[in-house]
Amino acid sequence: MANIFARSPYLIRVAEAGQNGSKVELFIKNTGSFSTLPQYTLSKLIPASNQVETLYDISPYIQEYIRFLVAPPTLTNLATNPTAQRCDVRVKRYKLLNTTYTLLDTTDYLGFDGYTYYESGYNFDLGNYALDQKNYYYNPTNDAGIVRVTTGASFTARYTNLSTAVVTSLSIPSSTYDIPRLRVANQNDGNKLEILNSVSAVQATWFFYPLEECKYTPVIIDFVNKYGAYQREFFFKASNDTMSVENTEYNLLQSDSYNYNVIEGQRRMFNTNGKKSIKVNTGWVNENFSDTIKQIMLSEKILIDSKPAKINTKSTELFKSINTKQINYSLDFEFAYDVINSIV
Repeated sequence: MANIFARSPYLIRVAEAGQNGSKVELFIKNTGSFSTLPQYTLSKLIPASNQVETLYDISPYIQEYIRFLVAPPTLTNLATNPTAQRCDVRVKRYKLLNTTYTLLDTTDYLGFDGYTYYESGYNFDLGNYALDQKNYYYNPTNDAGIVRVTTGASFTARYTNLSTAVVTSLSIPSSTYDIPRLRVANQNDGNKLEILNSVSAVQATWFFYPLEECKYTPVIIDFVNKYGAYQREFFFKASNDTMSVENTEYNLLQSDSYNYNVIEGQRRMFNTNGKKSIKVNTGWVNENFSDTIKQIMLSEKILIDSKPAKINTKSTELFKSINTKQINYSLDFEFAYDVINSIV
């Protein structure tokens, strides 16, 4: 089953000889079975008799069904990936001959709130494993995070302790799951995580290494990455908290302007509220961390220490180790809520 990463266009093409138009029926669900009637029906006529191609971008309709309303869980075993964070999509293509629509085919997809890069081309499928395959570092006193995987029947997650080489396995049925990056027994040593298919062939590999920080308190950033899944990163070095206040000022009318009260003042503030922000530093990282920085800056859902935030950094150099021997990234975030509760 193909994947659709709905922050990028996903084009459905109908171009049958002799057609004078086409339509596409979209069936979208988060749980249960597909409905008998489509959620959306898209149709158009051909531009000209010698140009019969018709294209439909179905991504905006898929995005409406995906929400990130819960924080990433702390797992010791696998758990079904929240159905609100993905959807099942069924596409029926029809050609129009005179006044009659004829069904061409029916195709099922998995929809995620991810995206692809321009260089990858149209309808690019990022695959079934929602984390770039490389090395990751975590604070051993905190949960290391999760990986979203979509697997077939009889798949296995294999964990290898990086110190003792002890191997433990976790069976994964056929579906979309969140699995822990680490087994509990490997928390202090780190582990290699591999996904194996039903014949024990390795499908994906990640390495997770513990990193102690004795001076600073690491900041935990959870963000929705390019795969449309939560990814956890630790910013190990110095962080700076800032608070700013906004209000409206008006000139005060004294209650008794002849015998006025000197502590009453002449100006007063109202609608006073505050915003908090934070500046974080990665510490020294490898050159390939630049793609993680890109994904954080492009993310539309960010949690900092489990609190909602938005990124204020709009531009940063993507460092190369040949130019900069030691690479550190600094990012500025603003927490996405007022200090004084103002929700109505």
